[in-house]
Amino acid sequence: MDDNYFMKLALEKAKLAYEAGEVPIGCVIVRKDKVIGSGYNMRMSLNSALAHGEIIAIKQACETIGDWRLEDCTLYVTVEPCPMCAGAALQARIPRVVYGAANKKAGCVGSVYDLLNDTRFNHTAQTVKGVMENECSMLMKDFFKNFRQVEKKGYIFDFDGTIADSNYLWEKVDFIFFEKRGMKISPDYGHKISAMSFYEGAVFTKNTYNIKESVEDIMEEWHKSAVFEYERNVKLKDSVVEYIRFLKRKNYKVGLATASNPEFYLPVLKKYAITECFDAFADGKLGLPNKDNPDIYLKCAEMMGVKPENCTVYEDIIQGIRSAKTAGMTAVGVYDERSGQNTDIIIAESDRYITNFMQELEPMINHSKKNSSDL
Repeated sequence: MDDNYFMKLALEKAKLAYEAGEVPIGCVIVRKDKVIGSGYNMRMSLNSALAHGEIIAIKQACETIGDWRLEDCTLYVTVEPCPMCAGAALQARIPRVVYGAANKKAGCVGSVYDLLNDTRFNHTAQTVKGVMENECSMLMKDFFKNFRQVEKKGYIFDFDGTIADSNYLWEKVDFIFFEKRGMKISPDYGHKISAMSFYEGAVFTKNTYNIKESVEDIMEEWHKSAVFEYERNVKLKDSVVEYIRFLKRKNYKVGLATASNPEFYLPVLKKYAITECFDAFADGKLGLPNKDNPDIYLKCAEMMGVKPENCTVYEDIIQGIRSAKTAGMTAVGVYDERSGQNTDIIIAESDRYITNFMQELEPMINHSKKNSSDL
């Protein structure tokens, strides 16, 4: 087996990076004609500057043989290694490095600098350049051509009732609030304030029910009750964590558009370790109009740097569906058991309707698998 054979294997790894939306660089490490380590660029997927294909492959190879020294190995990589990866090859004592396409801006195996053949170091490596150079180069060019042509897509999520099973919470907070005052809640109270901001809801409650406390005191009482419940008991809906992580791995922009304040939703997102998946938070702190108005969705799109027409909004209330469509966005209705009599209206006016986020995730996964097989 020759260098071309193993470079083809590295190219297969590079295609996996391409499919994942990563810069397509792949690597294999070979010992006695056997691949003992492989990897591809995963910087975006892992949110790590260290997740280059060579680093991943070196780590795997060391684990395979149980030694940090790879003294009788050859590293094959589709693009000339950067300073970090060339340095890692030296540290691993790899004696031979083979690459395909040159890296004119950051390559350290001859293009910008020749780290592997600087005799001031206590180790050097034989280098072979240009193996399957055209194939490696074309894959990179194709990726960046498509990357520039494809407009960014954004996915905007409401919080309460859409990704979080939390609408019960506000019913609970409302019940406690009115019970404390010996008052009964009107049947349509929850529906009327569902699209309002925290402040708007407090003003409405004070004026409608002649509450003696100030708007600020009402908000403070609600705040304490809600924070306690969010931090301890609120859960995200089935499959939403997997879906949001998938979108992030695919380099889509992800935003949250909610009337809630950060102290409510952030503890829940942190509990599920998906806070970093969001590129934008358009929330109650911004002082935007309620969801009868499209401004919150337009602001979220602006914060993500995505055109409104390239955004998909997930909402469980009809006001949100209508406003998202007014903003020129795709509106997806999300089932929530507390939507009640509005469910039929939401289904009718949404561009599509889902009862579980797996309905969104599975088609995307299948589409990705198909594209991967076509590369």
